[in-house]
Amino acid sequence: MGQPGKLKCAVIVLLSLMLSISSAWAQSTRRLHYSTLFKPATVGTISGEVVRVAQVPAGSGADYCTQAVLRTSAGDISIILAPKRYMAKKGLTVAPKDRLTVTGSLISIINKPLLLVTEVKGDRTMKLREANGRPVWAVGDDWHVH
Repeated sequence: MGQPGKLKCAVIVLLSLMLSISSAWAQSTRRLHYSTLFKPATVGTISGEVVRVAQVPAGSGADYCTQAVLRTSAGDISIILAPKRYMAKKGLTVAPKDRLTVTGSLISIINKPLLLVTEVKGDRTMKLREANGRPVWAVGDDWHVH
């Protein structure tokens, strides 16, 4: 007699689990913006020479994010600047052999250190993120998902 009750309970648990998984799967198609990894406690400033510049897919896939490798006295570190389109609009260019001083939050993605740049100084100074990591190009409150 107790078996039908246990079976009904198991079916309900299984259906609930399936709904949870399908909901999480649907939400996982939204890409997180790098800025969600920003940690104010890890903000620091480094200087060095740009050795490589790359355009990597941005969170939305609609634009590319400018990323560079900065050679410092402590070694090479990848820095994440801003979307290619935003940098072009503001007239900010970064090229190999440029000397930069950058301030930002040191984060890690797949055990690789990256610096989310809040301010870059080269031939001029440009703010890229607020003190809380919010990108200056973000619109509205949904800046964690790009």
